[in-house]
Amino acid sequence: MSKWFGFLWILLMSFLWLPAVGVSQEDSMSDKIVVVKLRSDDLKEAKGVREWEQLLNKAEQEVPQVLIFDLNLKGDLPWSVQERILESLSELKVPTIAYVNSTATGAGALIAVGSDSIYLSKSGIVGGAGIDVVDMENEEARKRLLSQQLSLLKARARSLARVKGHRPELVEAFIDSEIEVIYGNDVVSKRGEILTLTATEAVKPIPDGKPLLAKGIAPSLEDLLKMENLKGDRVEFTPREFVQQRNQARFKTTLEKKKKEEDTEDSDSLFAKRSGESYEGKIIILEVGLDALSSGKAQFDFMDRTLKKAQLDGAKAVIFDLDTPGGYAWYTQGLILNSLQDVSIPTYSFVNTRAESAGAIVALGTDHIYMRPAASIGSALVVTGTGSDLSSSMNSKQTQMIISVVRNMAELKGHNPDIAEAFVTRDKEVKIGGTVIHPKGEVLNLNTIEAMEVIDGRPVLAKGIANTLEDLVEQEGLEGEIIKAESLGMETFAHWVQKFSAILIIIGIAGVYLEMKTPGFALPGLIGLGAFALYFFGNHFAGNLAGYELVVVFVLGLILIGVEIFLFPGLMIPALVGGLMVVGSLWLALVDRVDLEWKWSDLPSSGGWTGDESAGWFDIFRGAFNTMGLGIVGGLAAVLLMMRFLPKTRFAGMLILKESIASGASIDGQMTRSPNPEGREAVSYLGWQGEATTDLRPAGKGRFRGKQLDIITEGEFIPKETPIVVSRHEGSRIVVKKA
Repeated sequence: MSKWFGFLWILLMSFLWLPAVGVSQEDSMSDKIVVVKLRSDDLKEAKGVREWEQLLNKAEQEVPQVLIFDLNLKGDLPWSVQERILESLSELKVPTIAYVNSTATGAGALIAVGSDSIYLSKSGIVGGAGIDVVDMENEEARKRLLSQQLSLLKARARSLARVKGHRPELVEAFIDSEIEVIYGNDVVSKRGEILTLTATEAVKPIPDGKPLLAKGIAPSLEDLLKMENLKGDRVEFTPREFVQQRNQARFKTTLEKKKKEEDTEDSDSLFAKRSGESYEGKIIILEVGLDALSSGKAQFDFMDRTLKKAQLDGAKAVIFDLDTPGGYAWYTQGLILNSLQDVSIPTYSFVNTRAESAGAIVALGTDHIYMRPAASIGSALVVTGTGSDLSSSMNSKQTQMIISVVRNMAELKGHNPDIAEAFVTRDKEVKIGGTVIHPKGEVLNLNTIEAMEVIDGRPVLAKGIANTLEDLVEQEGLEGEIIKAESLGMETFAHWVQKFSAILIIIGIAGVYLEMKTPGFALPGLIGLGAFALYFFGNHFAGNLAGYELVVVFVLGLILIGVEIFLFPGLMIPALVGGLMVVGSLWLALVDRVDLEWKWSDLPSSGGWTGDESAGWFDIFRGAFNTMGLGIVGGLAAVLLMMRFLPKTRFAGMLILKESIASGASIDGQMTRSPNPEGREAVSYLGWQGEATTDLRPAGKGRFRGKQLDIITEGEFIPKETPIVVSRHEGSRIVVKKA
């Protein structure tokens, strides 16, 4: 009995370990002169606008001495982009100065009038704002849309100009050619022309004694600082550079701490964290193969860690080598909404044959997409884990949520959001430049030719065709060593434990059985202990429910089974409850933690883009049930085979002592010693006579020559105090019958 308590204690203590997570801090803008350089390409795409908003939010939180917008920005932008720019400036509480270094037209003019003060270089111009309206088949509808958006833009601009102390009618003339502006005898803006001002015109006083628009002319940024008497530390960056610096600061503390830990580990061990190699100046390849998106948390942790390390080390680029049918939606969303957004280094997708379902969503989360000549991308329809359509009650809710995610990501990365939406629903018609490239009714899947088709000067989705990764690198002009990212030892360990969990269950059951048949605590017990320890430990790191709680349930289940065998044989209840606890803990240890949490919250789960109300719960537990069932059936089969063949083997002779009373033979009542195949002798209780000290139903206890022994009958019931004799002794199993 004592060896079983030792066995269970070691098993429980094997899991008392939990990793810690580091925290990072970012540099502060507080009391600094922050110069934000804005050029024509910085705000053209939604990603640039988002970076601009992140910069302003940071300034709002940390209050620099002043924000100076160094403007060389021209060109009209869509109304939605200009609206976001105006809204972010109207809510900003930080002192701002616009310095028109060269040109501030279009969105540049709006940023200028959204600043507290305006300065121009000697050659600077400001004005000429407007809206870039997409062509429409119905010209009348296009005119109505343009009129509506211009009206909204003028109202927003007038309001912002008043708040910042600029002349609202002048700002309105920047936008609308029908506005005429006259001060005294001077016609500043003629009807029929969009107003644009030179530096001299912008600082010219008008009858009220104030400059027309700008506070002054500054030949350089240094001159502006002197004119405003600004002193202190100065930092300069574009919105993109700001985001890159912020991310590097965010990751630095955590990753440096991890590096220190990794340096202390043996690089040749199974659990070595093989991430010491720097990614600086290198092109990192992340392979996303057949099961990469469907093998659980460990694989996504690996991709997330690789992206962060590439960002911190200063890699040239990260390329996703995609050949996948899809996988887990929730982890994929985390990858594209967090990891891929947080890196500022270029990211590419190489569709190396196929990028379907979640694979297509990963591709949309990268900056650029290349495809092999014969490849496909798309088919990310919202379905259950079994691949069937959603129930009607779940379809609208879940589909709209996924649509929101993919459209947002496509806009941020400069891809067509309509294409992204058509990947995940049958109800989206895709029209580009008046041409319908995909009718509603079917989910969109593009081959290479379709994805590369150029409409209105832009490809439908893919930037180019590449035969190999090296071809992609050459076309992009990337320079640096190409290396494949390798998973850490622990990530690899968790991945393989998930794959071979059933085998670990079989080994664990077989080890426990052999331990029961072997005197003392021997090799079989250690093997069984190791198998179950690896099972729970590996599945814990794989992101499943295999935490401390289930380990405790598992150990308590084994204790109850031991209570049934050694203390209260024949009671049945402890063994039944213990068996359920053991099986239940083994089963739940295989269930993905996030999958269960998402299903519990009525979110997408169970291996597809969402779950069906009727089948979702079954989908979540099905894989765990199959693996656990296979392991238990295999373990029982192994036990039966050992019962049938092991006693006849040479190995069994080393472990198990087997003697029985020959039929009709007399018992000498003396303790015997039986030689094993190695020539050693082992004590046998064969022939010992004694008395049952408990009821034998069929197991219990008996006293023999002053010794209390655990015994069992052939199946018959023997009352307490009945004379008995040992008829068979097999290892730790002592079989008795009535004397």
